[in-house]
Amino acid sequence: MGRSMINKKGFITAVLLGVWVLTLGFPGKPAWAAASRSKSINDLSRQLYNASGIGQEKQILSKKKMQSSFLTRPRMLQALGLSEEHIDIINNIYKGTFRTNDFYSQKLNKIKSNYHRGHAAGAIQFFRSGVGRKVVKLNNKALKASRKAYGNFLEKIVEKLPEKDRLEMFDQLEKAMGSVDLAIDMETSILRLTNPVGLEFNAPHADILVNRLKSELREQLRSQELLGLMFTYRSLSDRELKKYIQFMESSSGQWFAKVNNEGYLAGFATVNRQALRKMEKILKVMESGHQNMQTTRAVFAPGLRYMFSEKRDPFKPLVAPEPEEKEKKGPAGPSTGQQAGGPGKPDDAAIKVMETTLGGLPAIPFELYERIKESNPRLYSDLEYYGALFKNKIGLSGMKASELKEEVAQYNKLIAKAKEEIEQLVQTPLQADLNQLTLAGVMWDQQETVGLIETSDAKGHTIRVGSFVGPDFGVVQSIDEERVVILERLRKYDGKIVTLTKFIEFSKPDAEE
Repeated sequence: MGRSMINKKGFITAVLLGVWVLTLGFPGKPAWAAASRSKSINDLSRQLYNASGIGQEKQILSKKKMQSSFLTRPRMLQALGLSEEHIDIINNIYKGTFRTNDFYSQKLNKIKSNYHRGHAAGAIQFFRSGVGRKVVKLNNKALKASRKAYGNFLEKIVEKLPEKDRLEMFDQLEKAMGSVDLAIDMETSILRLTNPVGLEFNAPHADILVNRLKSELREQLRSQELLGLMFTYRSLSDRELKKYIQFMESSSGQWFAKVNNEGYLAGFATVNRQALRKMEKILKVMESGHQNMQTTRAVFAPGLRYMFSEKRDPFKPLVAPEPEEKEKKGPAGPSTGQQAGGPGKPDDAAIKVMETTLGGLPAIPFELYERIKESNPRLYSDLEYYGALFKNKIGLSGMKASELKEEVAQYNKLIAKAKEEIEQLVQTPLQADLNQLTLAGVMWDQQETVGLIETSDAKGHTIRVGSFVGPDFGVVQSIDEERVVILERLRKYDGKIVTLTKFIEFSKPDAEE
């Protein structure tokens, strides 16, 4: 009897211990437990990567020569008002920039970094279902389809539109997938990156083109996306299409859409980095209108060579440049996700590397930045690009350390150019370091208050509200009987504008006095 009780107690203890371990884990989380979780994340992420067809998509594109027009959407650029030659240059910049391994490794990384076991399992379950497998098959088939096949499809659509209910289902699917917003983000990154080229063609600034894309052309872009979905999934029955929509609108489907879109943007960021390097080489040729034809032939297609050797192609009609538009003020940098990224969080190690590398980058006075916008549009555009690049931690986390170091070096060169612009601005003795300036007196009448400032050479100068003071172009905000209040605005490396409040006060009497 006693032995039986001991065995029973031992059994109960073992069961309770097992429940405790399963729910709470072992104390201290041993290394093998963490390794097991890491393996689980990698395994499930890889399963989703393959089940959803991303792995097959990679194989298809790796055997296919990626046309730059697939990335740049020339028709959309044309709708924005860009000239044929301008679009040719953009296509030239993106030619050969798509690297399959780099692009798809980012897509897999996004699945891992946004890992959610329940959502990942739900997505795998759908893509392994009958409808899910058919969706993957149709996605791959669309990648292999020819332009002629798509053209034939469009002709049939024009002749006979689908029923209203089916059109509404495709509209519902597009919204769940977020394909229009993704397309806008990708096109925005192209416009911002190639803005220096646009300036050569007297095209509107990228900010203007992006606003036009998001407002005037959004519906046109949406129509293109809907036609693409109708072409890809034309063989899905209404019942199958409804099941696909139900999955995409579910929590697992929304998670997958978010991760998939982030993966596209992160992958496209690797494309943009290659395009930026290529554009810099092209700009060097464009800047020199006296390059010999041998050099120009190595970079440009025949129809464009004459433009950069101060000749024009006699077989191309003259294209009147689009008049410049007044830039609208607004927040700089790409839209959400941009340029390359999207919502999400890089790991702590990547953040520390970035903060260490970027933390010491210099800021520039905002007043100088505004002057550069007018006097040196190309330098302004380059600073805008790097502001967007350094702001996007998601995109930066996918960079190699050597790539980030190179981008930082390029940014420092831009800062050096920006500082050269200071020499061209009218400066006064009041733009010395603030610790060399002393408030000597205050005068006022019914109209304004004037401060008397003494510089280190014991000379006096008058100062008013709105005057520039200090090396960072601080602006006098107010003058009273005790001090002068100065606001300094600086543009940081990531495009953020910070405001600092500083003062010039009466000199303090010596301690002996």
